[in-house]
Amino acid sequence: MSSQMDKLKAAQEKTLQKLHKAQEEEKQIRKRMAELTRNERTHRLCTRGGYLEKLLIEPELFTDEDVFAFLDYALNTSYVQTRLNSMLESKRKAAAKAEETEAGESAI
Repeated sequence: MSSQMDKLKAAQEKTLQKLHKAQEEEKQIRKRMAELTRNERTHRLCTRGGYLEKLLIEPELFTDEDVFAFLDYALNTSYVQTRLNSMLESKRKAAAKAEETEAGESAI
């Protein structure tokens, strides 16, 4: 009886070690995903900010508040809001269609 108990305890210990290893692996994967998300955001911000600076005449003369006020004014006109909403709707439809296509392909 003791031999069986020892075997079960050894199996339990081995399983716990595997569980711990899997948990550590998951932690590393989550950390890597967060890092990739952060890197993508940083790249997006730099790209878009760089383009904005390219469009502004002498951007170094403007304060952050100047740029924010300009963007608020420029982006809150009815024409721009209509255009942004149209672009968003188009992007959402394309994303939904891509998801449907992807889901259909993975079902095959």
